[in-house]
Amino acid sequence: MSMNPARTFGPALLGQIWNALWVYFMAPPLGMLLAAEVYVRVSRWRGTHVIWCAKLYHDRESRCIFRCAYPSA
Repeated sequence: MSMNPARTFGPALLGQIWNALWVYFMAPPLGMLLAAEVYVRVSRWRGTHVIWCAKLYHDRESRCIFRCAYPSA
């Protein structure tokens, strides 16, 4: 067992064991989507209705590559 889907696929391919392999490929994207939904709902619950960007850290000296509306000052 591993948490890396690519590392899990190799031994499964060699051993021809496909039981519950779908979990390793579905859990990371579903977890990402669930975390994003929780973040959006919590931010609305707190009263911050604007989500500026998906980046965790914005460098104030250069523009955002996503052209988001994050305040530059």
